[in-house]
Order: sequence, then C-alpha cells, then structure tokens
Amino acid sequence: MINLTAKFHAKKGQEASLEALLSGMLTPTRNESGCIGYRLFNDQDNPNIFIFQEEFADQHAFDDHCQQPHFTSLLEQLEGLLEQEPEICLLSPLENKR
Repeated sequence: MINLTAKFHAKKGQEASLEALLSGMLTPTRNESGCIGYRLFNDQDNPNIFIFQEEFADQHAFDDHCQQPHFTSLLEQLEGLLEQEPEICLLSPLENKR
C-alpha cells in the first residue's frame, strides 16, 4: 500500500484558482482502479495551504496515477499558482512496523 500527503501552498490571491484545480482531481483519481482513498483538505489556520491525503493499492497503482492525463495536466496548470514546490510526504503505517 502507498500512503502519502501532497501539500500545496497557493500564492496570495490564487487560493480559489488552486482550489478549483485541485478539486478537479478528486473524481478522476477516485475512479482509478488502484485508488483506495483520495481526499483534499484546506488548512484551517492558513487558507493558502491545500493537502491531499492519498492511498493507492501498490506502487504500480501510484505510478499509473502519475501517468494519467488529469495528473499530467495538473502539473502543467500549476504554473504561477504556487508559492513554492509541492511537498510530498510518503507515509508508513506504524502498526505495520515491529
């Protein structure tokens, strides 16, 4: 299983544009066969920050996600909307660690 967060920092004044762009990822990604969970959040203390929590069945499913037209289009459309590069954090469940 692949678990990760992807954090996006919108430039001031670009929050609504970034939110619309990121929200457009929800349905097509959730329809991918290897997607287990895909949720978008907005930081309660900083409205410029958006975070995806993502869960994919395996590495193949995640790699497939990264090749989808909606994903590659997102990367192209982020130009000018972000304060900094997105932060990606891969997660390992502690209950599986012994």
